[in-house]
Amino acid sequence: MTKKFDIIKLIKSKRGIAALSIVSAIILIIILIFSLSGSEGTVTYRETAVQYGNLVVGIEESGAVDIGTIQQVFELDMSALVRAGTSTDSSTGSSAGGANMGDMGGGSTAGGMDMFSQIFSMAGDTGTTTASSTTDLVVSEIAVSVGQQVSVGDVLYYLEADSVVELKAQLESDVEKAKADLDAVYADQILSKQTAEYTYSTSSAYGSYASAEYLRTIQEFQEAVATKQKALETAQALLANYEEQLAQTRTDYEEAVVVLNNCIFSRDNTDKWDNPYYYVMYFEMARSAQSTADSLESKLEQLESNVEQAADNVETCINELNAANRNLEAGKLSASQTYELRKLAYSTAQETYNIAIGYLEEEAKEQEETYADAQEKLNEFSSHISNNAVCAKYSGVITSVDLAVGDSIDTNDTLITLYDMDEVTMTVSVAEDDVTDINIDTLANISFTAYPDDVFQGIVTEIADAVTDSSGNVTYDVTITLQGDVSGLFQGMTGTITFITKETQEVLYVSNRAIIREGTKSYVKVKDDNGTIKTQEITTGFSDGVNVEIVEGLEEGDVVLIESKVSE
Repeated sequence: MTKKFDIIKLIKSKRGIAALSIVSAIILIIILIFSLSGSEGTVTYRETAVQYGNLVVGIEESGAVDIGTIQQVFELDMSALVRAGTSTDSSTGSSAGGANMGDMGGGSTAGGMDMFSQIFSMAGDTGTTTASSTTDLVVSEIAVSVGQQVSVGDVLYYLEADSVVELKAQLESDVEKAKADLDAVYADQILSKQTAEYTYSTSSAYGSYASAEYLRTIQEFQEAVATKQKALETAQALLANYEEQLAQTRTDYEEAVVVLNNCIFSRDNTDKWDNPYYYVMYFEMARSAQSTADSLESKLEQLESNVEQAADNVETCINELNAANRNLEAGKLSASQTYELRKLAYSTAQETYNIAIGYLEEEAKEQEETYADAQEKLNEFSSHISNNAVCAKYSGVITSVDLAVGDSIDTNDTLITLYDMDEVTMTVSVAEDDVTDINIDTLANISFTAYPDDVFQGIVTEIADAVTDSSGNVTYDVTITLQGDVSGLFQGMTGTITFITKETQEVLYVSNRAIIREGTKSYVKVKDDNGTIKTQEITTGFSDGVNVEIVEGLEEGDVVLIESKVSE
């Protein structure tokens, strides 16, 4: 009315114009009124499609990406190799593993009672020699820089060729020396063991194999019992299984017979001329039920046979287990008597011999470990250095390069530091009223300005203690760890986190702006095949504030119209 009132005033202000007749003024007024009325706005429509997916409601907070870091450390062990060697007894001029033991055989003291005092001599009087490593790997060129994206296998540093060759030669030399020392220990132990065995045999006389014989005899009887026990348990389990199957099959068969009788009754009581459809249906059902009953009857007979055989097998296994237990008890008695008789011949020879052999084995074990260490260092060389270069073991963006040209690389030196894309987090401050809806493992959706069409997933991994500011407001720092592919994210990138408090999954939805609500009913506008716009009733459900769930009335991909007015 305001615009029309202004127009009338405008016309009245023109009454003084003599050239304008009353009729012309009326026509002008009508034209202007209609013209200005139409300028209030033009209705336009924008098409949008019904989509299928999840609708989420939650607590929204804004935050920035924080990417953790990981260090690549030079793990190649270049420390000096300690080699265990067999020393020479300076007083006798012979290897300690042999000569002194010669005095221990037989002897006049009941089979070598002096043997215990000479164990350490027999064990080798081993010494250690240390091979000092003065080799350093020297950086000749840096192949990467801060901010560079690297992948596993990319070159980080080139090394001076001479330093690489020298280190590899030293590692190979260490392996050869360790192998030579190990062979020497093995050779020395042959003589040492022979001497110990001779001393033991002359001292032990008749009791040398009593313990082993006793244990072997008992073990054989015990193994026989264990075998029969296992066979019995297997037979019992098989019997129980067959019995269970038999019971179930008998029940199934009885039920199948009932079904068959019902089908036959229905078939026989249905006139095939008046009700041919049901007659054929009951006929087929009866034939199928007969087949099922026949199959179950055959299975029932087979299972009854299986149960009978399994029961016989259980009885046989019980008898065999009882026999094995009787043999075990008799064997224990016989073996014990034999052992006691032969044990009289032992005295201290058995214990002394065991100690001596233990020292020999420990010596060999130490040298074997030394050789294995040297071999491992050489094998690791190629995994750390390739073509005179040190390569990346991780993929990511480099945050620091820790070495310079001319630097020496030592074991456990840090080579580079790079972002750890397995530890991409965002930490936001959440108000006390909202944090009660958030827990550890709460899921979150994250949207980034840089990726408007993508939704990233995250999970709450930490909720810090409460913090109170100067105004008395209580907040909690909540940390979300992002999941899935985060390769496109960068340190400090900002985004909106939605902590999911309610979610409807796998539903149809459309923009809330397309919904027309009249009372308790909802509608959308669509175009028919002729392009005519019409209103269609729908049923709506859950809404996240932007989109609304379509329960009935539309299908995925349907196009609906969003109405808007554009002022002219």
